[in-house]
Amino acid sequence: MDHPRILAVGTATPPRSFTQEELLALSGYPDARRRHFFTASEIESRHLAIDPATFDPAEPADALSARFAEFGPALAQQAATVALERAGVEPGAVDFVATTTCTGRLCPSLDTLLIRDLKLREDVQRVHVGDTGCASGMVALQQATHYLRAHPGRRALVVAAEICSAAYVLDEALETAVANAIFADGAAAALLGPGGSGPALVAHHTLFRSAYLPLMGFTFPGGRPRILLSKDIRHIGGEMVEALAARILAAHGLRQEAIRFWVLHSAGRRVIEHARARLGLGETDVAFSRGVLRRYGNMSSATVLFVLEAVMASGRPSPGDYGVMMALGPGFAAEGALLRW
Repeated sequence: MDHPRILAVGTATPPRSFTQEELLALSGYPDARRRHFFTASEIESRHLAIDPATFDPAEPADALSARFAEFGPALAQQAATVALERAGVEPGAVDFVATTTCTGRLCPSLDTLLIRDLKLREDVQRVHVGDTGCASGMVALQQATHYLRAHPGRRALVVAAEICSAAYVLDEALETAVANAIFADGAAAALLGPGGSGPALVAHHTLFRSAYLPLMGFTFPGGRPRILLSKDIRHIGGEMVEALAARILAAHGLRQEAIRFWVLHSAGRRVIEHARARLGLGETDVAFSRGVLRRYGNMSSATVLFVLEAVMASGRPSPGDYGVMMALGPGFAAEGALLRW
């Protein structure tokens, strides 16, 4: 079987980058414990669609929605344009588009705006994946892969756009402070199709642990989106990454030594460390994930595509190399794919 290949990846962020020290000054946290979440995150900078001169931690829900509506579609278009240009493909050659976000809601949805803004064909097929958290970039890739297997020779565009600064809440919960310390804004796009030298999407695999469903997601106090992020995720996430990796390897008759690249979602320092320990990986194996976390923070569904972009841009993959790509999200779900260059 000729598997769909990732022809190119493009990314985009708001123009303003903030250090963790700058964000602490804006955050509204005076106590040492919550400030420690920022300083111990191993994040050096994050891009956020905020103006420090006017930012208000207590801004109303309407202002948060307006921020997503302004920046989400714009960053989606930028990332998609980069991916198309890198692949040398005109927008009119795209047959299917899958979009995703969990930090804002639009109607008409993000996919329809992207079809207009990129001037895609009027008969382009589409799907929008919503409310699937940090794993939804992988879910959108899965949907694009299914489409291309049903229609060989066509091209699909996957776009994840997240404005996590549109989910900023200031309250007394420690988990809220953790979320405010690590999440950021960004968009990423992947163009899939036949040919090319990028990795083939050999197979997608999913693992659910429904018992952990209450540990991650969103609540909406007063209509404002508030990230729900249990401290137990670091441990559960590592266990689920290990379990899903074992299933992927077993399904394809591979030993772990065959995997050269681990494209792991940069969820946070502790999640990366627990995943590395459970899989028995070295620091070089998680260097790309750590690098994205350090430079950008956690951009929810777009993040794993930032990691893939870094791997592809490194020039290190060679024909025949295997990779495993994974992200975690509400449900509680681990979404993964086996890649082969």
